[in-house]
Amino acid sequence: MKKKYYALFAAIIAIGIGLGIMYIEFWRDAGIELPEDVTMETVSGESYSFQDMEPKVRLVEFFYAKCPDVCPLTTQRMMHLKKQFEKDDLFKNNIEFISITIDPENDTRKALSGYMERYGIKPNDGWTFLRGSLEDTEKVAEPFRFLFNDVGTDFITHTSYAYLLNEDNQLVDKFPMGEGFNKEEVYNSMTSMIN
Repeated sequence: MKKKYYALFAAIIAIGIGLGIMYIEFWRDAGIELPEDVTMETVSGESYSFQDMEPKVRLVEFFYAKCPDVCPLTTQRMMHLKKQFEKDDLFKNNIEFISITIDPENDTRKALSGYMERYGIKPNDGWTFLRGSLEDTEKVAEPFRFLFNDVGTDFITHTSYAYLLNEDNQLVDKFPMGEGFNKEEVYNSMTSMIN
């Protein structure tokens, strides 16, 4: 009889753990979107409001220009993706990339322009680099649970995910940055969302 209770108890625990994992992986992220009351600045000095965005599938990346590891590798892989989407005639019209600096104090418009030039990214070509106040940056990062912390050196510790948004500006998936950024997976996910 005791064995039955142990088995029942173990099954209840397993179901609880499974539901917890499902919540973390799926339900918790439902409804997350870019805050509409934030306006940031592009590299060319124009205002960029999340409220006025056209319906497009977007990949949002948080980064900083002096990042020594995951940020430049992710940017490089996103550059390869951009070229694929351009061949498919999807980039800019249907698909957009947004890169938001988490180091607005050091990532001036000039610094961001230099970062873009290193990767051959031109302004207004469907890949928008944004900067804002630290307060606004935190406000944009918070719904995605993207955490970052300046440890007092040139190194900022941060969460390592890029975020896929649908045409309604809602989070539908997230992808590891750096070595874990799988271009084929991201490509397939984004193209499957184009009507």
